Amino acid sequence: MRIASRVVSKVVPTFLVGLAAVIAWSPGTRGDDPPKKGVEGTWKLVVLAYGTDEFAVVKLEEKDGKLTGTVPSVQKQVLGNDAEIAVDPAKPDSDAVAFTLKGQGGSSRFEGRLAKDGPAAGKVLGTFAFRGEPYPALLERTTSDKVGAMSQSDMVKEYVAAAQGRDPKTKVAKLKESIRKHAGSPTLHLFYGALLEAAEDAGLAAEDVKQVVADWSREAEPYGAAWVNSVRQKALKAIGAHKPYASLAVELAQKVDKEMGETATLEERAAVVGLLARAATLAGKADIAKEAADRSAKLEAQLDEEYHKKVPPFKTQPFQGRKDGKADRVVLMELFTGAQCPPCVAADVAFDGLLTTYKPTEFIGLQYHLHIPGPDPLTNEDSIARQQYYGTEVRGTPSTFFNGHSQAGGGGPMGYSEGKYNEFKEIVENQLEGARGASIKLSADRIGDVVNIAAEATLSKKSGAPAEKKDQDGDAAKSKPRLRLALTEEAIRYVGGNKLRYHHHVVRDFPGGVEGKDVSSGSGEVKVKLNLADLKREIEEYLSKSAKTRPFPNPLPEVEFKDLSVVAFVQDDADKKILGAVSVPVKLANP
Repeated sequence: MRIASRVVSKVVPTFLVGLAAVIAWSPGTRGDDPPKKGVEGTWKLVVLAYGTDEFAVVKLEEKDGKLTGTVPSVQKQVLGNDAEIAVDPAKPDSDAVAFTLKGQGGSSRFEGRLAKDGPAAGKVLGTFAFRGEPYPALLERTTSDKVGAMSQSDMVKEYVAAAQGRDPKTKVAKLKESIRKHAGSPTLHLFYGALLEAAEDAGLAAEDVKQVVADWSREAEPYGAAWVNSVRQKALKAIGAHKPYASLAVELAQKVDKEMGETATLEERAAVVGLLARAATLAGKADIAKEAADRSAKLEAQLDEEYHKKVPPFKTQPFQGRKDGKADRVVLMELFTGAQCPPCVAADVAFDGLLTTYKPTEFIGLQYHLHIPGPDPLTNEDSIARQQYYGTEVRGTPSTFFNGHSQAGGGGPMGYSEGKYNEFKEIVENQLEGARGASIKLSADRIGDVVNIAAEATLSKKSGAPAEKKDQDGDAAKSKPRLRLALTEEAIRYVGGNKLRYHHHVVRDFPGGVEGKDVSSGSGEVKVKLNLADLKREIEEYLSKSAKTRPFPNPLPEVEFKDLSVVAFVQDDADKKILGAVSVPVKLANP
């Protein structure tokens, strides 16, 4: 025992000497290196919105009296394979730092200031603007030149468990408990938002809600004005549609509107003014509501104009025609997407590009919206049924199918859209060189609110009557061709979490039912009288029911049914292959 004690007494001092050296010098330096000034050094960029995700490792150093940077490592799944860094002009010993990371996925920007005291002393606290949204973030010194793996945080799991509670009072109590437990954590924005959304159902008084907003705003302050402004907007969205808190929402919106600096984007201004208009209307403040609504309309028009100039961010050229003069196959693309889905941006924009590249006799696009990862008001029961039809092949959004077969899945930010467009285009043009397996005659006329649809399908002699095929288990299976109809709306304006402002060829309904009409005899026809007033009521009832469990983040778009088309297609349910498709616009007929 005495020998062991002497060994320990010799080892511990040596360890303490090593630890002292680490403390005396900044991480990543050798004992003979000079201490780093200000924000010089190697840092890991940690985004705190959903835990502690490391997005990049950046190295900041002085060159010719200026602060410069390099990026040894990035989180490839969010920033792309690599990134360049552009550091804003600043003195090396400055406490403030700002830089832009430019990569395949676009540009992202960090702005922060070195904390001198408190629990975050030695770290740079700020915001990271990623895909158009500001997130709380920090720079923390590191000795590693590799980013750590991303994983779901325990706080997010705790949030999901609390937010899924059905009883509003119990839910609010659990959310408040978590907020006290994790006081100061930026990830609490999830908890605060859910608490405010459940406040009315839980019976919280306006003064209590006001205090929650004040606490949330105060906790956001260490991460800068951009995050405080974002938090206030999140609070506005959460309470703005609740009449008991309408006056509070007006007060908060006016404060944010007044305090927004010159650096605020047009999009940020439009969001705040729109929220002010909605809250003032609920509060019965007609003059404020009218003034805000007028401003909102002008700002939104400016945003639409800018959007159409920039999206898609690549040029398309009309298809020059099939190489085989006998080829007559039409390619039907089905895109499962969501307005709250950031990775869907690339796929959606590429989809839009295809619509301008091909004629309807060459390419037809159907866009199904789903509540993935968040509530989407363009979703309907038929789009969900179509997802279920493909089963596990639709693992998430975006998912893409060409003539019934899953291909070219995945997406990304706007910067990836041209690559996805070219990927889709190659698939389409390969399939265009084939022969169709069914011919379809289709007409659609509208008189008032009634759309009369008539479709007649005939299987081609090449495909023949039902042939023996193999199912997914390799067993013999008869062909099961069915004729289906889809009602689409050319363009719907709705700005969700992924910031896309327009959504094209959105499927509103499957007239006659998603199961379709059996044409295994070799031919068949479908005639449907679709009442749009009834369909509008069904959609609105579905959305109202959905909002009770998962509230929509933004005001819902009007169900207007403008520029409608009907798509008819024959699909073999045995192997999901689409044998033929045709699209026609809904014509306005005289009564």
